[in-house]
Amino acid sequence: MTRIVTCLILLSVILASKPTEAQHWKRYRHEAWGGIGATNFLGELGGGAGAAKGLILDFDGKSSRYIVTGGYRYKLNEVVSARGGLAYASLYGSDEFSGDPWRRSRNLHFRSMLIELTAMGEVFFIREKTSNRYRVRGIKGAIGSGLSAYVTAGLGGMFFNPKAKFVGNAAYPGDNKWHALQPLATEGQGLADGPKKYSRINACIPMGIGAKFSINRNMSMSLEYGFRFTFTDYMDDVSGVYFDPVAIEAAGGPQAAYFSNPSIIVENPDPDGGPIRAGGGQPHLTAQQRGDATTNDTYMFAVVAFNYKFTSKKANRPKF
Repeated sequence: MTRIVTCLILLSVILASKPTEAQHWKRYRHEAWGGIGATNFLGELGGGAGAAKGLILDFDGKSSRYIVTGGYRYKLNEVVSARGGLAYASLYGSDEFSGDPWRRSRNLHFRSMLIELTAMGEVFFIREKTSNRYRVRGIKGAIGSGLSAYVTAGLGGMFFNPKAKFVGNAAYPGDNKWHALQPLATEGQGLADGPKKYSRINACIPMGIGAKFSINRNMSMSLEYGFRFTFTDYMDDVSGVYFDPVAIEAAGGPQAAYFSNPSIIVENPDPDGGPIRAGGGQPHLTAQQRGDATTNDTYMFAVVAFNYKFTSKKANRPKF
């Protein structure tokens, strides 16, 4: 009888404390985070070792650059969080690194600073643990540390500004300075019979997957891989076809004409073929392919972050 009474008492204590345990996460709803990492651009410029491929298959490690990011996270329930983030990053792409001889011959490159603002949701498929449960000798429970994992997606806005270095050639001696490309209309944007001038402010759809490792109830480290789908094909200033170089030079000067077509001669990997040159400024190249307007640009992040949860002063104590 004594054992039965003892068991009933213990069971009543556990059941009474269960609602409190279930609500324990509410004490840690607010979280600040900040991190650093690497970026990689996936567009017309650069590319992997072989011919051009889609998305991540065209990964070019030599073009990786940096990102600094941070923000705020709010826990909606035990598995769903909402967060806002601000990022400052650098993007880069160069045909010099491509394994495709036609791209190398095209000889285009760019760099751009990127400011990104995002609002995202997170769903934890491995839930975070924040409570010390059932501290009974010989029984192990959640102790506020361990691995958790989530998927995330949302909406974002970004500002970018592609630039290129005016190296120059015999026709257009350069100054070795970096010039903003959007005002130069390198594909005739905004000129008569040219495409519409693109905006350097655009939207993106961010998504990713991440993992967190708790140091204690308040602090954790995380690793996240994120992918950004954009609504522009001009993050690298390349999208469509070659435009009339005479019209470009008349509107933007010699640097505009050079950036529209800085092509060089490269060796043809086919021994039966002649040297490869993507352009050269000849009028007959007007309207020939320069980029790929059928797909928009994308970019990706890999970020290591430090996270800090703020503890609510409200104590969730069992009432029994």
